[in-house]
Amino acid sequence: MKEQTTVEKNAGTLKGLSIQKLSLWMVAVTLVVSVLIGEGIIHVMQNHKKLADITAEYIFVREEAENLQMGSDFLTDKVRLYAVTKEPVYIEEYFTEVNETQRRDKALGSLEEHLEGKEGEILDASREALELSNELMDMEIHAMKLAALSVDEDGNKLLPEIKDYPLTEEELSFSSEEKSDAAIGLVFSEEYRDMKQKIEERISTVTDRVITICEEEQAESENAMRKALIRQSIYTVLIVALVIFSYIMIAVLILRPIRLYVSCIKNNHFLEITGAYEFKYLAATYNNVYEMTMEQQDMLRQKAERDALTGLLNRQSFEQLRERLRNPAKKLAFLLVDVDVFKAINDNYGHDVGDQALIKVANLLKDNFRKEDYVLRIGGDEFAVIMDNMTADKKQIIQEKVDAINEILQHPQGDFPKYSLSVGIAFSGKGFHEELFHQTDTALYHTKENGRCGYTFYDELAEDVSI
Repeated sequence: MKEQTTVEKNAGTLKGLSIQKLSLWMVAVTLVVSVLIGEGIIHVMQNHKKLADITAEYIFVREEAENLQMGSDFLTDKVRLYAVTKEPVYIEEYFTEVNETQRRDKALGSLEEHLEGKEGEILDASREALELSNELMDMEIHAMKLAALSVDEDGNKLLPEIKDYPLTEEELSFSSEEKSDAAIGLVFSEEYRDMKQKIEERISTVTDRVITICEEEQAESENAMRKALIRQSIYTVLIVALVIFSYIMIAVLILRPIRLYVSCIKNNHFLEITGAYEFKYLAATYNNVYEMTMEQQDMLRQKAERDALTGLLNRQSFEQLRERLRNPAKKLAFLLVDVDVFKAINDNYGHDVGDQALIKVANLLKDNFRKEDYVLRIGGDEFAVIMDNMTADKKQIIQEKVDAINEILQHPQGDFPKYSLSVGIAFSGKGFHEELFHQTDTALYHTKENGRCGYTFYDELAEDVSI
């Protein structure tokens, strides 16, 4: 109680920026900027989609207008070819276009479906172009009948569309050559060319209007996208500034105090009161505790070498042994022993049974290994054995010991649970060097990962996996 009062009294005089409050502010600002960036991305995507839709609509309308023009031009080409050559194939192609292909009608239908309620001016121009083209068909059928009668006076082979077209008495009285000339005159006349020009003007009106609309909408969309990108640039700068500010705060309030504290602790000095409020509080607390417990540390260094539960050498003794056995002339084997499913024993049978299981392992290790070997408990369910004057050519001795212990543990008496040991083993011809523990731990890990209840020699593992 006295120690706590002293710490609280000293901490109450501390002032400084709190990491917790700073973190909350940083998180809040980051979230706000992130939301703004997210909204900006959505706006950019929307503007991009709008621009893509505008372009697609322009391409669609232009293609349909071209189909309307091409359909009309196709009919003109076929009727003129027939008027000049009198080849029936051109009549067939003409009426195939009119009755089956129907590029003009389909183009207008697509435009009406796509632009209904949007662009009346474009639709009106498209409809006028089709109406003019249909009016032009009257002249074309007229010309085809005259041309057909110029080679077939009776008209027995005429198609119904041509056969039913009425001619004047004067035209019927024309000679074959006069009928042919009249047919050519119709489709190459000034009136015919004027009609074609009007069709082209209407279609040109469609394409020009579409281009104008697209340019206006593209300009509007590009302007919106430019603004969105400028906002994104600003948000990016804010994020960069936030990152830089965060780094500076971390360096000043956290990293610098940590470096100072590490140095002070290494040199057994009081901690400098610096950094964020939490670090200042930590330093003040540490200094108070350090000051009040300096004498107690000497007592802690003298704690017992034996584990209270098993009577084996403990972790501190193990560390001392490691230092003592660093002699490069020493030949030894090091075993790390882990009790398999120990947690399950504690959970299912209780800690009393778990303690009995650890004691049983300790006794079996002491009974099966030599008196000159060091048997230690270095963790909760982790044991170690250091065998002095042991070389790799005597692996079988270790194998037999481990197998014997596992055989006993796997066949318990009464209601005592069945369990086993996993063991990792490494040999050293130059004492207890720095890598020996790591090698043995690697071998132990391999045993546990490959079924437990057994052992692994590090040198064999190293050969198999090229460690």
